[in-house]
Amino acid sequence: MIVAQDQDDVPRRLRECRGGRETSRLDAWIPAALLFPGSLAFLGGGSRHPHVNAMTMPAPGSDEYFRHFAGMMLAMPRWELIHTLILVGPVLWALAAAGITRLFPDRATALGDVARTALITGATLWALAFVLDGYVGPRHAQALIAAGPGSDAATIATFGANAFTMARIGMISIALMGAAVLTMSAGLLFGARLRSWRAFVGGTGLLVGAWPLCATVTGEFSPGPFTSVYWTATALALGVWFLLLGTALPGLRPRVSS
Repeated sequence: MIVAQDQDDVPRRLRECRGGRETSRLDAWIPAALLFPGSLAFLGGGSRHPHVNAMTMPAPGSDEYFRHFAGMMLAMPRWELIHTLILVGPVLWALAAAGITRLFPDRATALGDVARTALITGATLWALAFVLDGYVGPRHAQALIAAGPGSDAATIATFGANAFTMARIGMISIALMGAAVLTMSAGLLFGARLRSWRAFVGGTGLLVGAWPLCATVTGEFSPGPFTSVYWTATALALGVWFLLLGTALPGLRPRVSS
């Protein structure tokens, strides 16, 4: 009777196994479905943001710099919408991180854990930074412009403190996202064939992820990455890489629980 019972269990176990494989495919498709709109929102919002660097602005930290920046904020009627799109992108990438790291080989589990934690933390700080810039900043800008030159010392100090806080949080955030891309790329390369799309995405990610870390350490992204002349290229590289990552995920073989 025991043997017969075990034989009767075989079809059921096979059905469960097949069901497990079907379900596990979602581990690839759901993250991909989050990465695509995340990158499109990030790149779309970023493409509409004015350039804020030494080539387009007065001397950094000067009163004229903050007056010009405040006027720029108030002159753009969709300032909040643009910053919402930029904010949403990394948040969607972070939501995708849990599913992405489930696809890594067992030998890359530690890399997956680091990547997931770094991306979630970085996206949280990113959201805070762009709340300060997209929603709090215009309120300070209105007070600064209303005060007018000669009477705006206090409002310039407040506006400048908000901008500096946003820049510093942004610097930490982009460094964490760089670390996430770097470790995630290393995880992708485990078990990848040399001439495969997965290897290409992983190899490209090593470069894309290493650059924000190097720029942060060398001071290029100080006080924040957004005033660097390399920021546009950096943001474009990040957005495009997460798009590429989304195309590589469906080709990975999901791990099936035993």
